[in-house]
Parts: sequence; structure tokens; C-alpha cells
Amino acid sequence: MAKSVQTVTDELIQKNILHCAICKNLLLSTPVMLVEYAGNLCSTCYNENFLESKCLQNTALEELVTTLSYPCRFRENGCEHWSSSADILDHEENCRYRSKRCPMHSVTQCQWEGFPTEFVGHFLNYHGEHVINFENNLFYLDFNEEELIKLLVMKNIILLLKMQLSQDKNRLLYIVCNIKEEESNFDYSVKHKGNSDSYIKTRSRVLDSNYIYKNLEECDAVSVDLISLRQTVKITNRITNIFKIKTYDTPVSSIGERMMQFFECPVCKGFMKPPIFQCQSGHSICNHCKPRLDKCPSCRAPFGMTRNYSLEGLTAGVSYPCAYHEQGCMLSLSPVEITRHEIVCPYKPYDCPLPQCKLSGSQDTIVTHLQNFHSDQVIISETNSYTESFRLEQHSMYNNVFDRKILLAFENIFRLTCKRVGEYCMWAAEAMGTQGELKNFVYEISIIDMRRPEKRLIRTDYCLNEMPEDDLSRKCIMFPNSILTAYSSNGMVSYHFKIKKGI
Repeated sequence: MAKSVQTVTDELIQKNILHCAICKNLLLSTPVMLVEYAGNLCSTCYNENFLESKCLQNTALEELVTTLSYPCRFRENGCEHWSSSADILDHEENCRYRSKRCPMHSVTQCQWEGFPTEFVGHFLNYHGEHVINFENNLFYLDFNEEELIKLLVMKNIILLLKMQLSQDKNRLLYIVCNIKEEESNFDYSVKHKGNSDSYIKTRSRVLDSNYIYKNLEECDAVSVDLISLRQTVKITNRITNIFKIKTYDTPVSSIGERMMQFFECPVCKGFMKPPIFQCQSGHSICNHCKPRLDKCPSCRAPFGMTRNYSLEGLTAGVSYPCAYHEQGCMLSLSPVEITRHEIVCPYKPYDCPLPQCKLSGSQDTIVTHLQNFHSDQVIISETNSYTESFRLEQHSMYNNVFDRKILLAFENIFRLTCKRVGEYCMWAAEAMGTQGELKNFVYEISIIDMRRPEKRLIRTDYCLNEMPEDDLSRKCIMFPNSILTAYSSNGMVSYHFKIKKGI
């Protein structure tokens, strides 16, 4: 029975007839040089060291090499592909069965190399601190280093993020790659923030897995100009990056997305809801932006009180995405319903409750931030309370905050403030959370005579909404210094601050 071409090729490969005598790779490039006492050498291994040796170009072997088809060198991993000598190297470069080395090598010098199917398991087991588990397509990442690599795990999607500074340190470069050997079906956006409320936003597409090992300076990496970023968002040595992975089944997609473009306000870029106003030329603007403008931003025509009733009528049949859909909220409701929802949306971003800090993010992000960066002011107590003392000053002009704490209780964030206001001392509790109604929470202040702890002065009131510090004195619990003096011991007043659920 005649042998097949593939069988003959396998026999030649097994006998090393088609391999370079030095590097042991297939002789796929020309010229192939037959060197005395060495054997057949590839064009790479044949160099000046052999110029004095007897040699000749093995044209017969070259011709044989070009006529054969070759198996992929990763066939032991499962690849069944065969190609000509001209195509086999290109295939092997992108072969889905190619052994993968750990991309953490540049960060942790990890030497692992294995099958693609083992890659995720290796990363989770040995580089767990570099894994980000997230839901609702959104996660926050601070960057203040030369390079980082993160494995992004979201439901059935696993991606790899590479982020680094350019060689001149003037650009932030990053890519997001699909781990699976398949075409990427989603894109993403990133908000780059610093110490101000401003941000720079970039958009890009998730790349194929073969980009994992490419140099970011030489591939389709997103590039952010750090000079512009510093001027716009006031970054110092840390950039907060808010990643939003967008699949094609999100509420603002396809036909709905094109429809919603007609309701986009040209100023704030939010979606307009009734009442919708228009200029004399017919350009529309939302109810929130109109009072701030004298002229239309599109044509400079003056605004009157003309309503765009036609556009308002269309809103009845439109489902509006939540204003916080980029933060992860997937709800889409009628204009009236979505407005009510946005007041209590769990994805509504929080500002850090400490005035000197400008970070903003989801509730979970702020809680983690408080514990990591403001731990000296954070209270986590099983009794949802704490006890403190202060020296009672008598100066009538004394006016400042002498204690501020953050209490984490009942799945909410409470900012507790104690302040001297003239001849009074005040206490206030602000509920920073968006969960539930404020009447569900009350705060209790107990002034304690430490000489006789059973002697107490107790007041209770409902927790307040977050408000400017100057407004707290009009809605807080206050005691005059003359009363506090009766409970002081050696000039020190002790108080117990407690958050409780309302009746």
C-alpha cells in the first residue's frame, strides 16, 4: 500500500532529515547549507564560523522542503493543521493550540508555560492578587506604577488588561484582550479621573488573544496623553480608571440606541425628558440646561419659553436608560419611572464623605476607599456607636469641627459631625447612602457625666440628607455650653453617638 504524503513527511521528521543540525528547527528557509562534519544548516545557523569549512548549498533538499506540507509543531496540544513551508510559520504564530507563557513574567518573573486551557487556572491559583472580579460590566482601577496586568473576570467573560507608561513617561498605554481564542464581541470605555470632578473618556474594542504578548508601544494600544490629563483632571501620582465593558445586549443598544440619540441634550449629553424647550430655530435643550444659557449652543438663537411638544409626545413610548447605566445599572423605564428610580439607584455614585478628599465611585468603592485611606476616621461597631470626649472651651468666638467620624452601619455610610457654634455644641448625622428612606434611621446623642455615668442628657433626631457644613447648624442637635458644663469633669465633656433604626 502506498504511503500518504503526510506519513512520508512524518518519517522524514522523525529521522531529523528535515531539521537543522544545530537549532533542530525545520529547514523552512533558504539557503540550506550542507557543511562538512556538521550537516545541513538553516540560514540562521550558517554564519561566519563556517566560512572556512567545506560546504555547498543543498538545492535538492531545498526543493524537497518546498514541496512538502508540514504539521503544526503544536499538534501534541491538539492542533491538526498542516501547511506548506511558506505558510506554516504564520499559522504557528497564531495557532490556538500554541503553548502560552504567563504574561505576568514582566511583572513577577513567572516562568510558567502551558496549554491555553490551563492558562486561566494558573492565573487564578498563582496570581490571585492580580484578579478583578466584577459584575454589571463595571470596575475601578487605580494606576500609579510602571506596568500592571490584571485578569478581569465577569460572569462568563474573562479578559486580560495590560497597562503601562510609555518609555518617555508622557503617555498611558493600555489594551484589553479576550482570553478565549475567538472573535471579541464587545468594546469598552474608560473614564480617567484625578483629584477633580472632570475626567477624560476613551473608547476602544476588546482585542483578540494574540495581542496579549505584544509590545504596547508597537500595537493598537489606547494612548492617553498624560500632560493633557494632568491639566484636565488634576492627577498627581495616581489615576483612577473607571472601566465599563459594553456588550451588545445592554439596554442602550441597536434600535433603542439610535432612537435615544434624538433625545440627547446638546449641552449636558443627558437624555431630555419633559419639559423639553427649543430655540427659535427649533434646536432642543433639556429643562436643567436651559436656565443656565441665554442663547442656543447650536445656532446662537435666543431661547424663549417655546416647548418642543412633538418630541415630548414621543417620550411616552420610549424607555429611558438609568442615568447611571455607565456605572452598571441595567434598568430602562418610562421617563416618570426612571426619574423616581434614579433618586434611589444603588449605582448612583458617591463622593467620599470627607471634605478634603475628592474621590467618587460606587458605594462599595467608597467603603473600600474609606477603610484603606481614612481608617483613622472610620468606625465599624457592632453597636453602631462610639464614645468620645472633648475639652469644653469657653471662648464665645470658638467655631470649628472638633470631631468627624464615618460610621458604617445598616449597609449605609453615615457622616457624624461634632462642632462648636458660638456658645453651643452641635451634633449631626448625615446618611450618605441611597438605600431606603431617611426616616428609617435616627441618631442619638447622650451627654454623660463621667463622675456619675447614670446621669445622662439624651436627645434623638432623624438622620439628615447630605448637606453643606454651614447648613448643619439649622437642623442638628444642639446643647448650650451652660448645660454641658454641668456634665463636665475637669473641663472634659463625654458623649455617646449612636445610629439606630427608626420605628
